[in-house]
Amino acid sequence: MDRRRIALIAAGAVLFGGVVWVLRTAGVGEPSSATPTSAAAPTSLAPFAAEGVLVPTAGAPPEAPRDLAVTSGPRRLQLRWRGEAPGYEVRWGADRSKLVTDTAVQLDGLEDERAYDVEVYAVDAFGQRSAPAKSSGTPHGVAVDGYSLVDRFDRDDAPDPLRWRTASRPNCARAAPGRGDEGRRLVLTGNCAAAPTTLRSRTPFVPRDGDELGRFAVETDAPGSDGELALDLVPGPVSVGGGDGLPPGSVRLLVATGNGSTSVRVQTADGAPTEPVREVPRLDPGLSHRWELVLRRDGARVLFDGGLVATSPAVPRWAEATALVSVSGPTAQRAAFSLVALDSAPASPPPLVPGPEVEVSVADRPPPDRSWAALPGVTGGQLRMALLHSDASPGAPALEVSVAGVRVPLRAAVPGAPWRPGAAYPVVADLPVEALRVASPKLAVTLLTGLRVQVTHVDLELTGTPGPAARPDAVVPVEPELARIDGTVLDAGGLAVPQGAAVPPGRLVFDVLLSGRPGVPLAGLAGFTLRVDGDRVAALPTDRAGPGVAGRYRFALNTSGFTAGPHLIEVRLFGTSGDTRSTSAFVHFFIGR
Repeated sequence: MDRRRIALIAAGAVLFGGVVWVLRTAGVGEPSSATPTSAAAPTSLAPFAAEGVLVPTAGAPPEAPRDLAVTSGPRRLQLRWRGEAPGYEVRWGADRSKLVTDTAVQLDGLEDERAYDVEVYAVDAFGQRSAPAKSSGTPHGVAVDGYSLVDRFDRDDAPDPLRWRTASRPNCARAAPGRGDEGRRLVLTGNCAAAPTTLRSRTPFVPRDGDELGRFAVETDAPGSDGELALDLVPGPVSVGGGDGLPPGSVRLLVATGNGSTSVRVQTADGAPTEPVREVPRLDPGLSHRWELVLRRDGARVLFDGGLVATSPAVPRWAEATALVSVSGPTAQRAAFSLVALDSAPASPPPLVPGPEVEVSVADRPPPDRSWAALPGVTGGQLRMALLHSDASPGAPALEVSVAGVRVPLRAAVPGAPWRPGAAYPVVADLPVEALRVASPKLAVTLLTGLRVQVTHVDLELTGTPGPAARPDAVVPVEPELARIDGTVLDAGGLAVPQGAAVPPGRLVFDVLLSGRPGVPLAGLAGFTLRVDGDRVAALPTDRAGPGVAGRYRFALNTSGFTAGPHLIEVRLFGTSGDTRSTSAFVHFFIGR
């Protein structure tokens, strides 16, 4: 350690309560993403400082959160407050608690008409708690009167397979009932960036005979950061929503977030305009809202939590449509739904006939004949697919599928749907009973074409003897995670060192920022260690009065004894629970000659 003896240097910094702080700057060096380690991690840390290292100490406890407000909803409470702490602890019920870095949080899975006391504590960088901000609230159910279909997704088999189908790219998403804090809601999880996850209603949307033709309502915490929520009404047998290439006659409500703002548009294939009525406030991550698309003979309206926010002259001209709810974003999406409702003329879903999983391949000729077995109780079926292609032809070519040796033509699910490179093209095939045979547990379908085509999703609806569907898999609950690590290399004056630039021997400052992702609960933080070139130089506990959450810390190194060239700093976090895996992030820096 003599060659790399480290000292804390406060030159150019401001000291508050024993902790050296600096405003956040751009990242320097090459910090890695936090990576889990497999070794057993401690759940508490003893303070440690190598020779010449001064470890920050805690100051006074933080101030209590201000202006705590509680808003009631169905089976939930929403809390908002003001404060400047790096983290907060929210407590409710007999023994429930949550660690967050936001100043707004939603408590789900509660009982309607039961009063709940809530407390919010500010938590500083060392785990010290403030006095609590206290309030109470009582969840209340909200009536959905006159709707022909109302699903609150509070059953163990949500989504009800008689009512809903989930569509996405293969292995990209699933829908299942939530657990824990997401209980009594439907959770859509998508693990493919930019790929919409769609929930399709099997009940058709049939306009009413009156001035108001119908409504399409959802309650959800989607869209997430830089995400999109789409409510589509499409006049045809489609299964996928969101994305580009809106089929003719469709009406879409699109809610998009980005750069801290929310945009709301009613979209049609012919470009009907949207007239904003009032601005939609910034959406707090993880908090649910109700969106309604109202169709009238004089145009469409958009309601946000019951208030009018936009209008459009769009008026549907169809007698029946497919209702789709889609979420998408640049990263994997997770959205919880507590309500989807359709207010339309009475209609019923078709009988549910269980069927096999479908496996699709693309080839320019049918596969060899095999020994096929008929599906018992099946009299026919409809195959729905979406095709993604790069063909620049002005119109769609004639397409076929081969199923069990039977060639069946494909047609556009919506007449006039655009055949456009990069846009999903919805198609449908009416399968006769002789095509519904299998040689394995899966129904093998071959798309016959010489074009470069990708089948982005497939959906099979069968006719015949109704029966029960398989129960959905349980969704993986959101596990609290440790804070994200952002390490910044600064010079002795507190200025960021350009990436890749060398710093002269002497003084080097290292800024550590621990922060949470918006809307994601955090695991309790026991503390973290610093290592330089593999040698531990400091251990800092952050659970002085309870689990830590996040914070900012600044260290300085005396690098006069370092060799010229690259060096490595590791920041490693440890949780207060044995179930929390430690995480590390690394930052490189260079010492000049």
